[in-house]
Parts: sequence; structure tokens; C-alpha cells
Amino acid sequence: MEQIITEIAGEFIKKMVEVIVSGGKVREIEVSALREAKKCASELVAVYAERIDMAIVSDKTSRREAGCTVERRGDERKLQTLVGEVSYRRTYFKKASGGYEYLADTALGIEKRERVSEGLSLSLVAAAKDMSYGKSSRHITGGEISRQTVMGKVRRSSAADNPPASLRVVPELHIDADEAHITLCGGQKSEVPLISIYEGVESKGKRNYCKNVFHISEYGKTPDEIWEQALTEIERRYDLTGTKIYLHGDGAYWVQTGLEWIPDAVFVLDKYHKNKAIKSMTAGLAGADRKLYDKEIRDSLATEDLGFVDELTRSLCAQLPERADKIIESADYLKRFVSGISICGKDPGANNGGCTEPHVSHILSARLSSRPMAWSKRTLKQFAPVLAAGQITLKAAPASEQPVLPASLRNAATSARRAFRRGTVGLPAPDAIGKLPICGKITGTQKLLKLFA
Repeated sequence: MEQIITEIAGEFIKKMVEVIVSGGKVREIEVSALREAKKCASELVAVYAERIDMAIVSDKTSRREAGCTVERRGDERKLQTLVGEVSYRRTYFKKASGGYEYLADTALGIEKRERVSEGLSLSLVAAAKDMSYGKSSRHITGGEISRQTVMGKVRRSSAADNPPASLRVVPELHIDADEAHITLCGGQKSEVPLISIYEGVESKGKRNYCKNVFHISEYGKTPDEIWEQALTEIERRYDLTGTKIYLHGDGAYWVQTGLEWIPDAVFVLDKYHKNKAIKSMTAGLAGADRKLYDKEIRDSLATEDLGFVDELTRSLCAQLPERADKIIESADYLKRFVSGISICGKDPGANNGGCTEPHVSHILSARLSSRPMAWSKRTLKQFAPVLAAGQITLKAAPASEQPVLPASLRNAATSARRAFRRGTVGLPAPDAIGKLPICGKITGTQKLLKLFA
């Protein structure tokens, strides 16, 4: 085993010297250097896996105690990892309790029939948040993984749950609620809701940002279910005693449902939808007239003077009879949420939030609907929470289905791991790699290795 490590290290240094001596531009050197580094790493991982297997096979006393006998040796396994394909051989054991098992795979935490490591799977899912499945594979593995495999990893992924250490106390909390409009397989239209919670908007240089923002997105849940989840996540992070809560949105039914779940929340009509409705009322007027009506509508809404809003609506309908239906529809929308508009003049805190459209565009639409594509409901149920999450995890198999290394053999696997750290059991310590004895004919590469002795 020690000689194998020496050969791997020697071959790596030899290849690296060849890459550097060959010259060329830095971008050419770094590509070749990375390839050789990953190859070396994959070979070392394979050595490590086989050392675990060897330790289990050698510990006959513990194997008898665990009821495991050797059924077959040298079965090859290939696993795609972040450092490339790792190929190693391990032993197949028969268990006295019934069945067969690769104990080395169990010790290494590799599931049955799994061809992609957990680390690589997480990287593929993270990349799939910003690009297509095919591009994710090419970006992370150079195209070694199929698009279907990436989709499978997405369907097994979920948002990581990291509860905060303590509850935060803040004077105000802002909640943005909106949805992304997407297309399902078959052409049917649908929506994916997004709830963003943050502590207000702050400036950083010339840019504004939402303070301590986190997002919640679910597909297929009822409004009550998603708001119950949102309230749970808020209460896990904040002590709401004395906190003023603002709910920003377009006033849709599912958004209004949030007022029933979030205690003492105040609705604020999102400025994007307010401005859109006002522009819809004044569209078609000349420049000066349009500015005048725009100002009058805003002033009357700010003071909740709905009588004057009706007068302005009638005047616009008289001037633009071909747009009367649209004008009335927009006016009714603004009047329905007039309290959510006027609050911005009464309560300065209401103006410290309201980023619904940017959140949806950045978190959901950029991946789900910015380009022509169709989604399956099954994928959306898993992918929407992942897009909204800051961290990702992979769903593990149920505990009852996960193989567990027999207690008597855990010491053998642990000893093999320690061998790599301590340089015992025939393996060199990492710090001693350069001091390994040179075997065979002395070459230029071996002379380089000697320099580290």
C-alpha cells in the first residue's frame, strides 16, 4: 500500500512537471493541471476505499462476531465524484442474518446502486438552480452525467433546515408575497408562489438590499398550508412581541390569506402593481394630461378620497371610451386596496419594503419561466423549495432501509481511517509523502520527490 501511494505521488509530480515545462498560456496550464490533480485525487480515494475493505476482511474475529463471511472478492465499483470517476474493488459478504452486503460501501456511506457521490449530487443540484440540467452536467462534470440523472438528483433534494441559535427581536418585519407564472408539461399554465421575509431595506453603497432575507416557496400546497409554513419559519427565527409586520403583495386571494395567519400583519399594496394599475387608467392620454391625471389619482388614493377617484374614472372613460372597461377595472382594483396604498403616507415603515417583483424574478422566474420550458408537477414540488433555499440537502433513504455497519466491525473501519492520518498500518502520514523511500530505477521524477525528504 505504501508503494502504491508513492507511485501515485510520483506520477502526479511527473505529470505536473510535464504540464508546466510544456509552457503555453496560463489557461492551458490550469486546465491540464486541474485534470492531473483530479486524477491523482480519485486514485487516492480509491486506495482509501480499498484500505477500508482490507481492514474489514482482515478483522476475522469481529467478522465472526458480526456473522459476516466472505462470499466474493474483488468486485469493482465505479462512482462519479467531484474529483472524477473513482474505481475501486471491494468484497461481497454473506450475512448470517440473511442477505448479502458490501460492508466497505456501508462504511463509506455509499448507497446501493448509487453511481454519483453525495458531494457531486449537491453540486449538480446547486448548479441546476441557475442553469439547465444539461448545462449543469457540463459545468460540473464536463458532461459525464446525463440530464436525467441531474433531474433525479433535483427530485431527491430538499431545503436544508438550520434552526437559529436564538430568537431575534426586531422593530419591523416585511413579508413579500407573489408568484411566478410557469408552464406545465402539456401546455397548461400554473403558478409557483414565493414568500420572502426580511427586516427591511438597507443601503450598501449605491445599492439597496433586504436585511436578513429568507425565502419560502412550495408548489401544490393550499394557501393555508404555505402560510402556516411561513408562520412556523418566522416564529422559529423571531420573537414577534412588539414587532410591526407588513405584508406586501398584489392583493390576490392567496396573498390575503396571509393576513389570517400572520398576527396583526398590515397589508401594503405592492408599488409595482399600484403603478401598473394607475398607468393602465391613464394610457392613451397626451403627455401633459397623463401626468396631471396620474398625480390626481395618486393624491386621492393617498387620502382615501374614493369619491374623487370615481370622478376621475368617469372623466377618463368619457375621453377614452374605447378603454372604458380597462379603466373601470383598474380603478376598482385600486379602490379595493386603497387602505394598502394610503398606509404608505401614514406609516413610514410601510415604505421600507415591497420587493415582490425583484424577488420572484431573481429566485423563481430566472430559472422557471425566463426561457421557453415546461415543468412536471413532481419536479416543481421538489425544485421550488430548493430554489428558495439558501442551503440544500439530499433526502436519505428511510432509517429502516439504511444498512448499518455491525458494531464489531466499526473499529476496523475506524482504524483504517486513522491509518491515513497517523501513517500506521503500512500507510504513510500525509506530511511524510515526500520522505517515502524511492523504489526501482532512479528517474528525474524520483529525484524531485527526493527534494522533499
